[in-house]
Amino acid sequence: MFDIRDIPFSYRGSWFDVSPVVAEKTVADDLHLVSHQTGMHAVLRLTPSAPATVTATPTVLAWQGGGGRIELVYQTPDTIRLRGNGLGLRIAAASGTLTPFGGLYLYRDPVDGAHVFTSYETGRRYRVTGPAAGAAGVEALGDADRHLTLPADEPWEIAVEEFATARRPYRFDAGFDEARRAAEQTFRRFVDAVAPWRSARTPAAELAAYVLWSATVDPAGFFARPAVLMSKHWMDKV
Repeated sequence: MFDIRDIPFSYRGSWFDVSPVVAEKTVADDLHLVSHQTGMHAVLRLTPSAPATVTATPTVLAWQGGGGRIELVYQTPDTIRLRGNGLGLRIAAASGTLTPFGGLYLYRDPVDGAHVFTSYETGRRYRVTGPAAGAAGVEALGDADRHLTLPADEPWEIAVEEFATARRPYRFDAGFDEARRAAEQTFRRFVDAVAPWRSARTPAAELAAYVLWSATVDPAGFFARPAVLMSKHWMDKV
């Protein structure tokens, strides 16, 4: 495990991470989905329904508290899966103000009913597919509390995607545990190739491999091939 305040939770190829670090030397109380598209931008604030302890391994991020648990895994570089049991979650726009130049707009996709946050700063959309117990600020302009809530009194599961313009509705074709196992296998192949010599006496080797693996981004913009950022915290430069 590692401290999420020091090392962001991410995945090879992804342009976003999950972390409380939302700007240079700035640590928030809650974890955020932070995108590095066109800069570093906190997009969504993730707040559990009760005080919770956060734990992170290279493939699973979890909140534990209030008699329940939430788990988060990457399914692909641009899609995360979350599931909760006995613990709810509030997914809110990191900024409460929408202007012609910044902020997030929340709307409901007329095709499948998914909720979509659109970010001026990143130029991307963040689609949340799954049963939301409540939604506020849909299609609101200016200052508004734009958020979705997931229930604490029943199990739930959602997917959150980052994409540029549009894509087909999300389908839960793969199970959550299947996505977790695939992420574990992907990271395991990488660390086995980089540090096959590691042992119980070299615990930093696997963590160092994770930092390198998770700081890698897919080709985009000026990058014609995969690149490694110094960090997916505020030192997010090649």
